[in-house]
Amino acid sequence: MKTWIFLGCLLLALPLLAAEDSLRAALKEQVFEEAEQALAEANDASASVLTPETYRRAGELYKRADDAFTRGADVDRVRNILREATGLFREAATTAATVEQFVNAAFQARRDALQAEAQNRSPEIWNKAEVQFYEATSRAEKGRESRVGQYAEKAETLYRDAELASIETVLFTEIDEEIALAKDLDADDWAPKSYQSAIDLLAQARQVLARSRYDTDQPRNLAKQAKHQALHAQYVSRLADDIDDNDLTLEDVLLEWESVLEPLGEQLDVPMYFDDGPSVSVNLLDVALRERNTRLNQLAQDASTLQQRVKLLQEELLLAQSELENREAAQARLDRRLAQQEERERMLQLIEHLFNENEAEVVRAENRLIIRMVGLGFASGSAKVETRHHAILAKLQEAIGRFPEAPITIEGHTDSYGADTDNQQLSVRRAEAVASYLRSQGSVGTLQLSATGFGETRPIANNETADGRWKNRRIDVVIYPSWWAS
Repeated sequence: MKTWIFLGCLLLALPLLAAEDSLRAALKEQVFEEAEQALAEANDASASVLTPETYRRAGELYKRADDAFTRGADVDRVRNILREATGLFREAATTAATVEQFVNAAFQARRDALQAEAQNRSPEIWNKAEVQFYEATSRAEKGRESRVGQYAEKAETLYRDAELASIETVLFTEIDEEIALAKDLDADDWAPKSYQSAIDLLAQARQVLARSRYDTDQPRNLAKQAKHQALHAQYVSRLADDIDDNDLTLEDVLLEWESVLEPLGEQLDVPMYFDDGPSVSVNLLDVALRERNTRLNQLAQDASTLQQRVKLLQEELLLAQSELENREAAQARLDRRLAQQEERERMLQLIEHLFNENEAEVVRAENRLIIRMVGLGFASGSAKVETRHHAILAKLQEAIGRFPEAPITIEGHTDSYGADTDNQQLSVRRAEAVASYLRSQGSVGTLQLSATGFGETRPIANNETADGRWKNRRIDVVIYPSWWAS
């Protein structure tokens, strides 16, 4: 019976206990509100690393207040502790701005190293940097400025070393392992050219990364080439060992490779003969692929034209359905619009035939015409329009002259090599240089023409190959005819 009475009392008390917990939580939120705000301000100012001593003392007081409140201490006592903690948090935030001026370069290096996850990937260097940075910030925090610069410089150097080591770990560790495996397979004897090429490419990648750690595209590509050279060295070494162990002949190896090329010839309807090595058959494959690409491009252009015609007919059908009482007018209008479209098609074909394949590629998009100036090149890092390109620019002037009212945008594009910001600025300068030249020739109105740059963000080919990078370094002239969509 006593047990049942106890359980009944407990059930009655549970709502009261829950209500008390809720009131306690609301009271804590109110009491700690100002201290919480000051803590947030200190964290936003990175006070934990810029003014570590003040921030640490504030944190200890905050924890004391939290423990006291949890134990049920007097609220006024908790407020007094928090008042002191709040003051220190705000002092830490204010002082942090001053300290940052003394250690700005090291602080930025620390951020970059954090972004590269250096604390996990190169912890030994990172920890040394943290020690030097703490010495710099704690001295600056206390107003002892005499040796702050020395410690900050050491910290900056170590953070940069940690960042670089971290990036190298991501980019190069796997390639180091592949080169080591090639060495184990005696690639330096069986495949010395591929093996040495892998070593040289990896060294070049490290040099490029050391010069500019914020441009990882080029070292990544070099590292990838190094990896493939190392894998090729492994393949050659295994093959040489297989030949040695299994009495394979050179003819056996060649026949195996030729059997790989033959299916390609069958797909492209090209007979594959290896009377004098692979060069003749490979050249035939190259010609066949180019012809196929040309046909595909022509089919794409034809499809674009047909889509425009279908769209026009669909629109006319809707109009005709509402004008059944005037069929003759509808037919005349349709004939007129079809004639206009045919005239525009002839004009587009004339523009396409203005340029040969080494000068420009004319691309019809949904609502615009793109003249991709593949023959308009620039010297490395330059935005100067060279005299040798005046002939191709004259053809461009003739083309855009057929669109006297259309808005025209000159777009600059680069490959992925180089820092992103540098590529962006270079693409803008090149686009503006072409636009300025066209304006100077009276080819287009000032309000009609604009220039912009997209840097490396809109590639049309693979940046891992020299040919792909060449295609990506381009000027696109984008024309928006008013009649295109209609």
